[in-house]
Amino acid sequence: MAYCVHCGVRLGEGEKACPLCHTVSVDPAEKNASQAERAYPVHTPEQLLVRSKRYFLTLFAILLLVPALLCVVIDLLIGGSISWSIYAFTALILMYITIAVPIWIDKKKPYFALITGYVCLMLYLILVEKVSRSGSWFFPIVLPCMTLFTLMALLLVRLYRHQVLGKFTLLGAALGAVGILCLLIDLLIAASLGRIALLWSPYVLAPCLFVSLLIFFINGNRAIREEIRRRVHF
Repeated sequence: MAYCVHCGVRLGEGEKACPLCHTVSVDPAEKNASQAERAYPVHTPEQLLVRSKRYFLTLFAILLLVPALLCVVIDLLIGGSISWSIYAFTALILMYITIAVPIWIDKKKPYFALITGYVCLMLYLILVEKVSRSGSWFFPIVLPCMTLFTLMALLLVRLYRHQVLGKFTLLGAALGAVGILCLLIDLLIAASLGRIALLWSPYVLAPCLFVSLLIFFINGNRAIREEIRRRVHF
C-alpha cells in the first residue's frame, strides 16, 4: 500500500502518479498499473449515466427506424409510390424526438416533455392536413385546442411540483381542465360549421366540474378527508 508523498492520497497498485495532485510516485516492487486494479473508479456515475442514455437512445432509434423504412418499402412495392407510409414514417420519427429529448435533458424534464410533445404533434397534424387535403381544420380547431391543453398541463405540473396541489387535488384540477377543454372543442367545431351552439360538451363539463368541486370540498374538510382515507387507505 502506497501513499502520495505530497498530499497523502492512497495510491492504487502500479499508480505512477497521484490522481489528485499528479505528483510522480514510482515503486519498483509494485505491479504494473495495467495489471492492477485501480483504487478509484475509472468512470464516474455521471459518465456511466451519459453512456447508458446514449446506448438506450441509439437502440431506440434503430428499433423505430426499421419499421419506418419497412413501411416505405412496402408502400413502394405495393403502390409504386409513397402514399400512406409518410404518415407512419413521420409519426415514428416524431415519437422518437418526443421521447428522446426529455430523456437526454434531465433539468425540468416534465416541461420539456410536454413542450416537445406539443411541437411534434403539431408538426405531424400539419403534415396530415397538407398531405390528405381534407380541408382546413388544423388552425381553426386543432391549434387552439392543443395549445390550451398544453398550457393547462404545464400549469398543473408547475402547481404540483411547487406543492400547491397534492395528488388528490391534482385529480380534481385535471377533471375541471378536461371539462373546459371539451367546451372549447365543441365551440370551435360549431363555429367552423357556421353555428354557435353547444351540442355535447355540457354533458362532459357538468360531471367533470361536479366531481372536481367535490374533490376540493373533501380535501378542504379534514374530518371527511380523514374518514375517507381510513376507509379506502388513500
